[in-house]
Amino acid sequence: MQTNDSAALEYAVTDDSIDLQKRDVSALTEYMTVLSLGGEVYSVTTESGSEYRVDVLKGRCTCPDKQYNLEDSELCKHERRVRFATGEWTIPGWADTDAVDSQLGEHVTGSPQIATTDGGLMEDTVDREGEKQRPDDCLCGDGNQRSELPCWPCYRNNFKNPNREGGVNE
Repeated sequence: MQTNDSAALEYAVTDDSIDLQKRDVSALTEYMTVLSLGGEVYSVTTESGSEYRVDVLKGRCTCPDKQYNLEDSELCKHERRVRFATGEWTIPGWADTDAVDSQLGEHVTGSPQIATTDGGLMEDTVDREGEKQRPDDCLCGDGNQRSELPCWPCYRNNFKNPNREGGVNE
């Protein structure tokens, strides 16, 4: 799927639902790198190579959309990306995770969280060989200790619960 085909990406993520705002869909599907600059300030680099600074506490972003199109209380896609990437916001369980940027949350402490569709906990996926191995980039132990949801790398590998033993790379 082409990254510039926004209608196809939006449909893929929302699966015909209208609960996600367009900026949420962009925050989840566009290639962006989020790097912590200390405290609650992040650098967000977009797929076009533009870099913006996001201050989560002050609700600021240096992008033109935030400066010219949005009210102070509204969040641009870069602010939303930081919230999804750090696990502050939960990705709805009905969203098609195959359309979500596979590198979401890769360079930040914390981890993206995926909600279950029924609000309950699902069992970890088990294959025919027994319990699957956690991915090498498991982050369940990194700021995710009290969460009932797995880190993004584990979710990507079909685990529905966090690794209670802690991250693999600890």
